[in-house]
Amino acid sequence: MGLLVLGLIVVLLVVGLEGNRRRQPYPRETRAGLTGVPDRDLERVRAELLAAVNLEVEPVMRD
Repeated sequence: MGLLVLGLIVVLLVVGLEGNRRRQPYPRETRAGLTGVPDRDLERVRAELLAAVNLEVEPVMRD
C-alpha cells in the first residue's frame, strides 16, 4: 500500500512539473541572430553610465 501511494505521488509530481514546463514561454528556442526584443537591462545600464559620466564631468557650482 505504501509503495502504491509513493508511486502515485511521484507520477502526479512528474505530470505536474511537465505541464508547468510546457506552459513557460521562456527559454524559447531561437535561431542565431536578432530576436527583435529590446534588451531593457542594456538600455538601463547605458543610461546609468551616461548619467554617472555627466555627473563627474560637469563641475558643481557652489555659492
